[in-house]
Amino acid sequence: MIFEELVEFKKDLKNLLKKYRTLNDDLNVVKKVLEVTPDEKPPFSFRIDNLGLKTCIIKVKKLHVGH
Repeated sequence: MIFEELVEFKKDLKNLLKKYRTLNDDLNVVKKVLEVTPDEKPPFSFRIDNLGLKTCIIKVKKLHVGH
């Protein structure tokens, strides 16, 4: 599986890492999950259709879990 990042994403990620230090680790977990089950899992992730692309686009959001 190939994960591609847009230039804009990389720029935003660099800024977000200053505030969210675990973000790279969180992204690695998401990638591992998608490698095993590359499909949407509402309410955590959603498929984005009708983009005219041959590949699948999954939008992922982080849900805050209480301790």
